[in-house]
Amino acid sequence: CDEVTSALDPLVADGILKLLLDLQAREGVAYLFITHDIATVRAIADSIAVMYQGRVQRYGTKTEVLAPPFDDYTDLLLSSVPEMEIGWLERVLSSRKMASAGN
Repeated sequence: CDEVTSALDPLVADGILKLLLDLQAREGVAYLFITHDIATVRAIADSIAVMYQGRVQRYGTKTEVLAPPFDDYTDLLLSSVPEMEIGWLERVLSSRKMASAGN
């Protein structure tokens, strides 16, 4: 599957991935996903191959590949993924309220 859910609404994408995982559990099939979506990889992969210019840079279980130490390309790939920080919106809104209260 090439970027299997990249163009889908997040809720639809989640449903598709759940269907694929259910099919995998029932039928014992395997999937090969080619994607840049690290969040999806973290959610569904058993093993991961990180490729650069057609060559495997790192291969192993999800735990092995996503844990340091990283090769240079894997480090660059993982560090380029923005991570949602829980509570960020509340902090921004709180600071805006404090700033407007002082005016």
